[in-house]
Amino acid sequence: MKEVVGKCAGCGEDVVCRDGFFEGEIERGASFCFTCGRQLRAEFTEEEMGSFIAGLNKNPEQHTGYFGTEAKEVIDTLKTDFSDLACKDSFAVLKENGKIIAALGADWDQDSATGELWGPYSLASGEQWQKDASRLWRILQHKINQNGTWHGFYNVQNQQAIQWISLLGGKLKSREVILQVLPEELKPSEKESVEEFTELYTEEFKSLHLKVFPDSYFSSGDILSRKNDRNRLFVIEKNQRLAGYVYVEANPSHNEGSIEYIAVNPEFRGMGMGEALLKRAAAFLFQDMNAKEISICVNAGNEAAIHLYKKVGFSEKHRLEFYNF
Repeated sequence: MKEVVGKCAGCGEDVVCRDGFFEGEIERGASFCFTCGRQLRAEFTEEEMGSFIAGLNKNPEQHTGYFGTEAKEVIDTLKTDFSDLACKDSFAVLKENGKIIAALGADWDQDSATGELWGPYSLASGEQWQKDASRLWRILQHKINQNGTWHGFYNVQNQQAIQWISLLGGKLKSREVILQVLPEELKPSEKESVEEFTELYTEEFKSLHLKVFPDSYFSSGDILSRKNDRNRLFVIEKNQRLAGYVYVEANPSHNEGSIEYIAVNPEFRGMGMGEALLKRAAAFLFQDMNAKEISICVNAGNEAAIHLYKKVGFSEKHRLEFYNF
């Protein structure tokens, strides 16, 4: 005799008792079929996961967020700068013949109860991709086992992920453009006096940052606390006032640098301040930090900023959509 006793927390299929024997397993109060139970316990290393993600992230139709396309870089992030939970608890994986065929992770922040989604990634396509993504999402939720807010950044060409997160209730919050420049692509410009930040500019800096980036991921206090030999804040002064600033972060181990923030006081726009700040930031990252490339993220609607970056030598690399739920 067969009796349905529940739904599998992974695939959503019926879990049954047959002739008094439960054909599944219980894990932390949730029922799993045998197949999903094995996937729940599937082991992996950061090296395996990093190589899998980097390989698929090279394809715009699978590209997610800012996670990189070089295995060494992704592996290093997973080992040193990923999630407040253990890596094994921050990913759901599907394996076949001992190899990862699909994965979904979350960079989980305990303090804010938010998870930045890494994926879904799958070697499948079409309907099977969506099935893999749904199973991975259920397993990941079970593993993290916390309520919170989720968000994901998806290449506009990654329509399968955009469809998936939309079906989960994800709302489109913004469209972003990732631009990049190499040392030989940087164009010369007029020189302006750009200097290192000093405490003299603290209040003006805080005010300008709040005005230009009111809901940003780093507050002015965060930026000031993050400053060190690799993370630098440069300012430009005009008429004894702060005309603008640029904040950059370098990753020497991967020969990369990013311009996290750049802002010019509205009163001083159109005077070459932004170009001067970009040039100083680039000089620091290329010459002092030995960066091989510099990237910057800007809202797709900010056409003036995009024009400025392209004028200096940046070119568009990706267009991303930001969703949360």
